[in-house]
Amino acid sequence: MTASFLRRVATLCLVASCTALASSCSLFHTSVPTEPVGSHAVAPSWLAQFDFGRRARFEQCVPPACPIRTPKTLAPETPSQPILRTDAATSAESVTPAPVAPAPGTKPEISRTVTVQFGLGSAKLSPAARSQLNGAMGNFLHVRRITIIGRTDSTGPLAFNESLALARALAVRDHLRKTHPTLAATLTLHARGACCFIASNDTLAGRTQNRRVEVIFQLSEEDRP
Repeated sequence: MTASFLRRVATLCLVASCTALASSCSLFHTSVPTEPVGSHAVAPSWLAQFDFGRRARFEQCVPPACPIRTPKTLAPETPSQPILRTDAATSAESVTPAPVAPAPGTKPEISRTVTVQFGLGSAKLSPAARSQLNGAMGNFLHVRRITIIGRTDSTGPLAFNESLALARALAVRDHLRKTHPTLAATLTLHARGACCFIASNDTLAGRTQNRRVEVIFQLSEEDRP
């Protein structure tokens, strides 16, 4: 009696345990929804840029409402025409400047220079210097302008040389005025001492050449002797 009762109790307990286990499994069962017949799949959404610059914004969109991406291409560069150096050199050589012709109505001037020497510290014309000036004036009577330039050597103070150079130029001017009074309007004086040497002042011969007056006769082509 007792053993039979215990077997029955054990059987009931086993059945109860199985029932409870089956109930707990049904609680965690997830049903898979089935797609209804005739429905369409939903397209995935994109993150796209709308507008440009400061007004640009990013939003979710679903095609075909999203903006279309257009490829960007650069315009092909046009090859520049190469410049050949030979062509540039040829064109430069072919162009030669035209000679400058004198203005109409003007005649080219020709100048002649006569140099007379002076003694040390002297502004007196020697007989040889007078003869030299008279011979030059016989050839240039129709000159347009006569420039008289007085010079000295490097001996002595600068102030004395300046005065001596001017005195020598005046001596030549006075002689030309005396022998040819009509030339007075064409005479121009320049003087500067201890300047513009034509020879070295280290030798006597060089200093003798520097003690001089240069007389420049300027004349036109038709007055050329």
